[in-house]
Amino acid sequence: MAAIVHIGYHKTGTTWFQDSFYPAIRNRRYIPRATVRAAFLDAGALHFDPTAARRRLGDAPDDMILCEENLTGGLHNGGLAGNLSKDVADRIRRTLPDAQIVIFVRDPLSAIVSAWLQYVKGGGTFGLKRYLFGRDSLSPVAPERDEAPGFRLDHFDTIRLIAHYDALFGPDRVHVFRYEDFRADPRGFAAAYAARFGLDVDLAHIDWRARNPSLSRPLLWLARAMNLFTRRAVADKSWLIDIPGWYGVSRRLLRRANASGRFGRPLATHDLLDAALGDRLRAHFAPGEQLLAARLQWQLRVDNQDGTVLRWRQRPCGHDDLAQSPSHRR
Repeated sequence: MAAIVHIGYHKTGTTWFQDSFYPAIRNRRYIPRATVRAAFLDAGALHFDPTAARRRLGDAPDDMILCEENLTGGLHNGGLAGNLSKDVADRIRRTLPDAQIVIFVRDPLSAIVSAWLQYVKGGGTFGLKRYLFGRDSLSPVAPERDEAPGFRLDHFDTIRLIAHYDALFGPDRVHVFRYEDFRADPRGFAAAYAARFGLDVDLAHIDWRARNPSLSRPLLWLARAMNLFTRRAVADKSWLIDIPGWYGVSRRLLRRANASGRFGRPLATHDLLDAALGDRLRAHFAPGEQLLAARLQWQLRVDNQDGTVLRWRQRPCGHDDLAQSPSHRR
């Protein structure tokens, strides 16, 4: 076995994997997010020590599962222009050279809209276009470009980081999955995923509820209005006055209102992207998406040649569902 390092991306179901799936694995040790962040993200680029990182992760690294989306870089700062994203890949390679790397990707337009909604949930006040292109209005030498890195479209051109991991670890140890496949059939995907990596997990006892649900339109406007009364928690925002404790109170109110289902349906990508902006973004990401499609086709061919069985055994248990465990290789 080798360590499994699930690096994200953001907005691809990582919260569900961290909360529900990986802690239920019985034949591997799931490393908490705080430990992963301390091992790989605390030290500066010139002070990182792989020996210290391994010590923080603990003994028996081959039995570990790590899952932390910030290993791909911060959602709202573009991984510091990709510098952090690239450096962390090198840190992982130096610390766990035999690791199996897991990367989930998502349609970039859907991911970008979801990122903006997360920005609003996190205290943001600006609209979608200001969030995406606010830096374009800054002078090339404006201090804000250096002091407060902002959103970058290229962070979601995921094939670049995938190619970097391919070069570091070898493409046979870098496993890329589409979030849309997971979302379409969570149970079936999880069963195949467990079989692929030999994970012993009882899927009958997994909590399948979605995490971080989207907002409805009324709650989106309400959230942006409430965010004017707190400085937290994103850097790029406006506020009228900072009321101590308001951020926590407003988040609890927003979650309860969203969970009630009384404020309309969750917003989808097409609700928030007009046709012109959608076309602009599609054109921007088209070359990378073509390369990504080719990378996924290559992975599929290798999987078929390898003969990995994506079915799973079922065994009776004490209720109507069936407990499931990983399959085997032919």
